[in-house]
Amino acid sequence: MDNKDWIDFLMYTSILRVFLRAFPIVYIVFIWLQSSYFNPETVAGLSDTLNKAVVLIIGVSLEFAHLFEFGLLYLFIFLAFLSFGKIGKWQNRLAITVALLYSLVDEIHQIYVPFRSFSLDDLLKDAIGIFFIWWLIRNNYFTKKDSRFGELLRKVAQLPNKDKNEVSL
Repeated sequence: MDNKDWIDFLMYTSILRVFLRAFPIVYIVFIWLQSSYFNPETVAGLSDTLNKAVVLIIGVSLEFAHLFEFGLLYLFIFLAFLSFGKIGKWQNRLAITVALLYSLVDEIHQIYVPFRSFSLDDLLKDAIGIFFIWWLIRNNYFTKKDSRFGELLRKVAQLPNKDKNEVSL
């Protein structure tokens, strides 16, 4: 690899690392904004217009979104930590804790949003989503060495850092 290729590679990996580190913050803002706005009048006419089965599917889909919304947050935090290098159990636990706590913050926030409310059911769905993604990561990154998903995660951990050495959190 000549100097120009190496510089291009470092630029690419630097941009990728910045993206991976910033994306959890962007996603948290997205969750906050998404949970801040709900007006039942905007969807009230849908039940009259659409087939009842379609309305039911939409409702079930929104409930399933809780299973993935905070599971994805955990995944994005995990990827941000991986962008610093190989991670251990305490960083993984920190990522889980941050995702769970933000789930709680979001539910508390919804108390103050018109037409929204705090829901223990939603917290449970959020936790299930987080622990499902945790299970996938545990089985593929920490346990299985021949997993494609685990291999991808390990490649993220191997992104070269500025000083060409791994930096651990």
